[in-house]
Amino acid sequence: MTTTGSATSRQTATTAGRTGRQGALSGFLAAAAALVTAEIVGFLLPDHPSLLQGVGDRIITSVPDGVREGLIQLVGTLDKPLLLIGIVLVLLGGAAVLGALSRDRPGQFRVAVIVVAVLAGSLSLGSSTSTIVGTVLIAGAGAVAGSCLYGRLMAAAGPVADAVASDAVAVDTVAFEDEPARTQLHRRSFLRAAALAAVGVAVGAAVVGEARRALGNGIEAVRAAVVLPRPAISDPPVPAGANVVGIAPAITPNADFYRVDTALYLPQVDTSSYTLSLGGLVAKPSSWSYAQLMAMPQVERIVTLTCVSNGVGGDLVSNARWQGVPLRALLDLAGGPTSTAEQVLGQSADGFTAGFPLELALDGREPFVAFAMNGEPLPVEHGFPARLVVPGLYGYVSATKWLTSITLTTLDDVGYWVGLGWSMDGRIIGASRIDRPKHDDTVPAGSVVVAGRAWHQHVGVGGVQVQVDSEPWQDATLADGMGTNAWRLWSYPWAAVSGQHELKVRMIDPDGTVQSSLVRSVFPGASSGLDTISVTVA
Repeated sequence: MTTTGSATSRQTATTAGRTGRQGALSGFLAAAAALVTAEIVGFLLPDHPSLLQGVGDRIITSVPDGVREGLIQLVGTLDKPLLLIGIVLVLLGGAAVLGALSRDRPGQFRVAVIVVAVLAGSLSLGSSTSTIVGTVLIAGAGAVAGSCLYGRLMAAAGPVADAVASDAVAVDTVAFEDEPARTQLHRRSFLRAAALAAVGVAVGAAVVGEARRALGNGIEAVRAAVVLPRPAISDPPVPAGANVVGIAPAITPNADFYRVDTALYLPQVDTSSYTLSLGGLVAKPSSWSYAQLMAMPQVERIVTLTCVSNGVGGDLVSNARWQGVPLRALLDLAGGPTSTAEQVLGQSADGFTAGFPLELALDGREPFVAFAMNGEPLPVEHGFPARLVVPGLYGYVSATKWLTSITLTTLDDVGYWVGLGWSMDGRIIGASRIDRPKHDDTVPAGSVVVAGRAWHQHVGVGGVQVQVDSEPWQDATLADGMGTNAWRLWSYPWAAVSGQHELKVRMIDPDGTVQSSLVRSVFPGASSGLDTISVTVA
């Protein structure tokens, strides 16, 4: 009888132990704890990017240009949130799989956590604001938290199956009916430990989120307290005839202004500690506080900004009234450029750099350091407290947001995107777009207003023409202009007849140069081609 009972106990015991589900949940929670711990430590280290941010930055740099531009065209400004979500899901999912496979050998999971932490830390070191000591602290803290939690959860799940089987062979007195009770006990112990771990991870994530919100709210309060000086020189008010009924206004509201940058987390810069330095190849390197900059004579200009990633007919282009200090005035205060200076290189608070040839800063286009946008201090997502605005240049070489330094250097010292193969000549080419009707719209027969906008900053728009099917090009009516640095809205009355029709638009420079119809992708300089839509007339 005893022998039979022992054999049964032995058979049951060999099937006991940690389950794959327990291992997967433990791996998931351990990875979550590691991420949250790393974020907390990273947040506590001043001016140091989070591990997620560092990994995300390296991914952005490493993705092939065609893939990156395709994603921007597909998801627009959602690219960064989706990237962060993707990184987190891959880490959590991979940890869950590894946790299930390592349930009987926790040491394997710990080794994997260390390897991932070292890899993430190495990727994070690609950020110019990261340090070796800070990165080691962040990655190490995450690795310790993840490893310890996985070990604790696996211990709560019970001994490994082989160990239980050995015990059953050695101890012949284990009763058959005791095994389910022991299994149930380990299951309850594991669930309690997992629940506590989940609560801890959730609380930690909430703390990180609340800390970031509090920091953001604090900077918003600082921003709201800024009193803008009256500009010494200002563009005329927007003419009443600058708008066209039925399409977006000539001045883009701040909330609708496009945003494309590399910042996974928006830099939060306090004006009380802010300084802007101007150095490198200048006669007298200088720096100014925010208050000193705001006390300087300022200009207010209407300037249309365009992203180089804007495809034909795309919406990565917006127009605003900007206020700031001319770059030329700051150069004069710094004694002017030396004879060897070739490039203006701006650097952001998050380490991003963008540079353009010095000759383009001195050819009459009036670059300036902007502090205000449409009559209010810069929104944080658009560069508060200061950014560069350079009329007629794509943002990837000029529009440095969260600007902390300007360096005059040689052309060998390339900016972020130029270093990835983009052209250094970032001058905007003329373009136009149909905003109304939309592609594949159905419109009634009769008089249909076709409308849109055209731009060629620092050159101006001389005219716009519309073509219906293969008919001759027809002149559109231009809305009132806002200067050569701003887009022009236009409209064209189309006598639409039933059927399927193709509409095209092209702009003409003031000197008569017609917009190119050559189709070209955005990399490495800018897209070209004519915006073309299909419309059904009922």
